[in-house]
Amino acid sequence: MKTNKTVLIKILGTMVDEWGFEEVTKGLHKVAVEHGISISGSDIQFKVRSARKHIKATAVQQISKELSQSEVAPEKKKLLTGLAERFDRKEFLPSVSDVREFLIMRGQRPVGMKDRSEAFRILLRFLKELPLSVLNEIVSADSHSGPSRLGPLSEAIAAAGGRLQRQNIFEEFGH
Repeated sequence: MKTNKTVLIKILGTMVDEWGFEEVTKGLHKVAVEHGISISGSDIQFKVRSARKHIKATAVQQISKELSQSEVAPEKKKLLTGLAERFDRKEFLPSVSDVREFLIMRGQRPVGMKDRSEAFRILLRFLKELPLSVLNEIVSADSHSGPSRLGPLSEAIAAAGGRLQRQNIFEEFGH
């Protein structure tokens, strides 16, 4: 059962997703003024400024950080870095839905992907675990933008471990 506070947080989160933190904050300030409530402007400005400073890491930056913290073969590092560069240029999985489709086709359950930066973080966890041969096939395949151009990759996956029935996965996600 959701409490009123939980519902309020979800509504505010949806508003921030739609209009951005600064606009929602301005709107709350206007509502406060209309109701005769005093809000410290410096607190609001501080939060807005700090929210603006948060910049999402690029795929290449994520790769650099991740690979510096783990033991990965040099050949694999090179392949992963190449994929990250293509991802940043939107030549490899250009949208969040493409990343989601790519992972679903490989039996993964992609959750928590709101933007490309988060999507790459999830994708990277998967790619790091792949054998070098499969990773090589992905890198050498044509740049693709979704399921319509994943034919060669789909064949490689079928050979590596069988195919999943997509309908079952979508039913699990409630689509």
